[in-house]
Amino acid sequence: MVERASALEGYNAPRKFGLVGAGGPGIRLSERPVRSVWLISAWPDRLAEAGAAAAEATGVAKAPGPGESVTGKGGTLMRTEALKWLLVSEAEMPRLAMDEADGTVLDLGHARTVIDVVGPRAADLMARMVPLDLRRAKFPEGSVASTVLHHLGVTILARADGYDIFVLRSFGLAVWEHLVDAAAQFGVEVA
Repeated sequence: MVERASALEGYNAPRKFGLVGAGGPGIRLSERPVRSVWLISAWPDRLAEAGAAAAEATGVAKAPGPGESVTGKGGTLMRTEALKWLLVSEAEMPRLAMDEADGTVLDLGHARTVIDVVGPRAADLMARMVPLDLRRAKFPEGSVASTVLHHLGVTILARADGYDIFVLRSFGLAVWEHLVDAAAQFGVEVA
């Protein structure tokens, strides 16, 4: 198996900088290690069947609806588009078993960088980064959105303590640097 190399190698060394107050940094940035990212696409007339295969692979009863996610023993399943889900896991997962008549499955495990943004000022930072209202009242834990960050397409997952940003691996460093620069005003810990 090919060893995965981080797109942020050498740029994500642990450190603190920026306007770190007495209470500590307002933002903690890190790369979330993921071993598997599967894109599951349904044919328009086979959405229910593809959703059932995605749910089974995740270990949940039902696939999430648009803008939602569910987490099961197989990982986190996110509905990113009308006919698509991303199945993400920190463990290596085999290809999903899905009938070709229901849709397609594509391995994106080497093609995504996941940046974790947490801390008491995470929502403030994200308000400066994307054209969406990501405050908890509008974007609760488990919500998913495909949007842009610094002119680059990203998928954002709301977690209990912050946000995961999924970006194409080749643009991972550009998004990382943009986040680091903007987060300095809140104080940053790179972990």
